[in-house]
Amino acid sequence: MRVDPAVGERQATRLRSLAEWRDGEAVSAALARLVAGALSDDILMPLILDAVEKYATLGEICDVLRGVFGEYEASTLF
Repeated sequence: MRVDPAVGERQATRLRSLAEWRDGEAVSAALARLVAGALSDDILMPLILDAVEKYATLGEICDVLRGVFGEYEASTLF
């Protein structure tokens, strides 16, 4: 399956527009709260929803969580 390169270009344009339109300080603050919550035993879903409501992207949220928890690597040993 091949995806038309124009689809990626349109999405990149939309993300740049979002980054200009949204309140960057509010996004940064929400992501900082998510980091703090991930480092503690807080329930993360309300913090993730708050970040989404501030227009943080899925990539930004995942980067935060990867930064705290790392990335899963399946064991190759049986």
